[in-house]
Amino acid sequence: RKALTDLIGLQENFDLSTLHMIPRAKIQLMYSLTRNFETFQRIYDEFVRGVCIPQIEGLFACESFYYQSFPCLRIVQPHEFSIGPHADVSYGHHPCSVNFYTLLTKTGGTATLFLESQMGREDWQPITEKQADVVKAFAGAVCAHWTTENKTDYTRVSFDFRVIPSSMFHNLQCGGNIQGGQIDVYRRSPGYYCKCTRTHSINGAKWSRIGPLPEPDSRVGYPWTVKSWNKYLSQVYGSSK
Repeated sequence: RKALTDLIGLQENFDLSTLHMIPRAKIQLMYSLTRNFETFQRIYDEFVRGVCIPQIEGLFACESFYYQSFPCLRIVQPHEFSIGPHADVSYGHHPCSVNFYTLLTKTGGTATLFLESQMGREDWQPITEKQADVVKAFAGAVCAHWTTENKTDYTRVSFDFRVIPSSMFHNLQCGGNIQGGQIDVYRRSPGYYCKCTRTHSINGAKWSRIGPLPEPDSRVGYPWTVKSWNKYLSQVYGSSK
């Protein structure tokens, strides 16, 4: 949270659910993130390897994981809409990926994510939390999930990302030319995934990244999908930057 609030000069304990009360704060934060993403990415990377992967490592018999090198950041202000019902395979994601949904604000009502408990059940259950700093893991690749228009009086801020056990990552043969085949479009070119392996020391086991952190690109979504910030800001606010 601090890595984000620092981008636009807010105090560390600033309540991000009130971000919409500051004119242009969302767009300023997103713009600043594309210019100075390294600190946020480094903290995120440590969070994935130090907190999230240890949560699921016992479920998989593997010594390495692939994970999204930069998360998808969601800032959904009152009266804004995020995304309709979908399972991530419909967007070309690996069918064995585990989704992690990390809340930086409270969530509930229409300012939340709705999930089905198993593939095809459509027994929608909202993620409702009265506090921030909550992490949820779910099979978002095959289980549908969605958000609706935020009709609450607060902003929902979260980030999400995907983790894949290495054995499952390589089992997918990207059969896009096969009837019923599945293709992971996010590994057609490098940079979307990082890989970490289990290493051992006198202080115990830990998950260590292989190689440097790549620069995020449009595959992680907005704000990296903006091709020209001068044009974009001019259209949104009638001014250029």
